[in-house]
Amino acid sequence: MDERISGISALRTRLPLIRPYHLSLVTLDHFESILVRIQTNGKEGFGETTHVPGYFHETPEDAWHLIEKWAPEIIARDPQSVLREISETERPLSFAVTPLITALEELIHTSIKTGRGKVRLPLMGVVQGETTEELIADTEKLQDSGFRTLKFKVGFDVDQDLNRLRAVQKALMAGVQIRVDANQGYSFDQAERFLKDLDPEGIELLEQPLVTDAWEEMSRLALLRTAPLMLDEAIVSEADLDRAIETGCAQAVKFKLMKCGSLAELARLIKKARSAGLKVIVGNGVALDIGCRHEALVLHETGLTEDAGEMNGFLKCKEQGLDPAIEIEDGHILVPDGQPKVCWDVLSRFAVQERVWGRIES
Repeated sequence: MDERISGISALRTRLPLIRPYHLSLVTLDHFESILVRIQTNGKEGFGETTHVPGYFHETPEDAWHLIEKWAPEIIARDPQSVLREISETERPLSFAVTPLITALEELIHTSIKTGRGKVRLPLMGVVQGETTEELIADTEKLQDSGFRTLKFKVGFDVDQDLNRLRAVQKALMAGVQIRVDANQGYSFDQAERFLKDLDPEGIELLEQPLVTDAWEEMSRLALLRTAPLMLDEAIVSEADLDRAIETGCAQAVKFKLMKCGSLAELARLIKKARSAGLKVIVGNGVALDIGCRHEALVLHETGLTEDAGEMNGFLKCKEQGLDPAIEIEDGHILVPDGQPKVCWDVLSRFAVQERVWGRIES
């Protein structure tokens, strides 16, 4: 590639949500994201990573400092050699390096072109609500919109979690399933009680009931066989995937782009997990449309098109950053072929930090 990097910009944004998003770790009213934009003559690449307090050991400060470290060094350089050098040097920093690496990947490939028009993939819908009435209304609305896989958050209080979940289960249509996500919220005793008292009807799996290093306890939970178990936060490296395969403590794993650090690494780990017989779920419920689009394109490329993806974080945001926008149709995500325009003027309105190196063309 003869083209050289002419400009880099970075944004740290706080994009407000339509309504608070409740996790066992934290309740979010905005997404804090780091965005990177890289240009050569006539081409542009972009990437993002979004922070969830308590989810990952890396922080937005780590990502910002990494960009400040590399940006002045890579102006006027070949994007391919830059991608190779950063990938080799910063490999352990998956969350922090994701916006920079994926922007380079996007730039080099000038977007992933499928040649098949819009990419259409099944998407998971998130059941939210405070009261039983709100939960049922949300469940019915999602089903009426075509969603056939729903997510329900637990990990708060076992009895309340079960009661709320039963209300959702009663509202399920035939053929609709629920992913129950505890986000590490239970102790072993709580998770065991939850599984023993759980009605398995319509339950696809239970996601990350225990803290990330509870491998032995996860293996003990798996013996209950009430519902398949999935690891999410516990899978932050290939070594973690290897351990999940070796121990057999889960029947499924979930990958997110920000945990893999690059589009190429996400695709590689998907293939490895599937080869080992694991069910693979991909997608980030806390991400802007830039990251969700990247995840959807990797799913399309790897043929992981049957189980519903979780790249739905952008649906929680009050503003979108891509034009043309990602569409939702009959419970599916529709990603236009080719490279969209990023609405940097919209995203800049929510910026708390902004830096530019070299020359950025509007």
